[in-house]
Amino acid sequence: MSHSALSGIRVVDLTHYTAGPYCTKLMSGFGAEVVKVERPLTGDAMRSFGPFFQDRQDVETSIPFLWLNTGKKSVTLDFKTEKGREVLKDLIREADVVVESFSPGVMQRLGLDYETVRKLKPGIVMTSISNFGQSGPYKDFKADEITLNALSGGMSVTGEPEKEPLAAGPSIYQYTAGQHAYIGTLMALFQKGVDGKGQYVDVSIQESGLEHIEILLSYNLQKGENKKRGGHMFVPWATYDCQDGYAAVIAMPYRHWHRAAEIFKDPVLFDEKYDHLLNRIKDRTEYETRLKACVKTMPKKDLFHAGQARQLAFGYIADLKDVTESPQHEARRFFKEIDHPMTGKHKYCDAPFMMSETPWKSLRAPFLGEHNDEIFKGLLGYGEDEIKQLSEREII
Repeated sequence: MSHSALSGIRVVDLTHYTAGPYCTKLMSGFGAEVVKVERPLTGDAMRSFGPFFQDRQDVETSIPFLWLNTGKKSVTLDFKTEKGREVLKDLIREADVVVESFSPGVMQRLGLDYETVRKLKPGIVMTSISNFGQSGPYKDFKADEITLNALSGGMSVTGEPEKEPLAAGPSIYQYTAGQHAYIGTLMALFQKGVDGKGQYVDVSIQESGLEHIEILLSYNLQKGENKKRGGHMFVPWATYDCQDGYAAVIAMPYRHWHRAAEIFKDPVLFDEKYDHLLNRIKDRTEYETRLKACVKTMPKKDLFHAGQARQLAFGYIADLKDVTESPQHEARRFFKEIDHPMTGKHKYCDAPFMMSETPWKSLRAPFLGEHNDEIFKGLLGYGEDEIKQLSEREII
């Protein structure tokens, strides 16, 4: 395989569920050797989350796990024991990066906090991902996805104004935090290349969620008010019912709206006075009522392409068939077929972005403990009996 962007970087992955594994998936995809340390017998808790391939519940058939852990190496280790921690420390000495997603305080209680880790390997980068970060009054609070949605402010503007607030789509805050952790880790590695010093990267999932409310933040900072659910302040800027689904009609950039108004066949909509955004805002109710009636008669993809042709940021809500058959995704080679012994060949979402000279690795997720011999024996020099003892104990 051609040289990848992160070739030569070894990552000790102590993460579980979604945010942390997504961070390390990105690192693996761009060439890092990611050694995923899992609980003996049960592994990462995500292995027990469905849906499962052909509804066969097994630690090797969780579809979310298979996608989140592509290209990694799996070892099983009970590092709640003294011997297990010794082995983990030996592994850290061979690494460039450690990523963990335990609750604040766990790594310190295990004697694996950043101060200890950087003594084991000077210059190492360590990244921690947690609900509210490693410090502050909320750091020990429990949370799940809907809690993080709410406390980030996202639910205050999601949903119809006359109905209950809604959380965003599946695990979006987890994935955002994983991406932030990935970027923060790369920045620390880049800086290490400049001054030779490692860093500690502390990622809060709740703070990462602020990325999804940037307009609310601007509104609050500029006007001192908290905007509530009720539609975008600009007109039009919403998702509307159309003939075969939903389409997003967005008047951006504003100077081009007069080109778009002709799409809708209602002379009132492209009256000269409505070229100006302020007049559309002033007459919002009438304008949107007429616009909705026009959009309702149009296929979503026709509307999307008509807007794009006029340099406007239109879109549509795609179903899975739309996504998998998208000419754009095909041209970008966004889906890649990966073969796994337990599931066979299936299409996976591939690289989130492409680089011309440093390709993404599209490799399957590991079996639980698949690389015990390679890492414990080959890299660290442990014997067969020691490996067996380290790998078979269940963590309570």
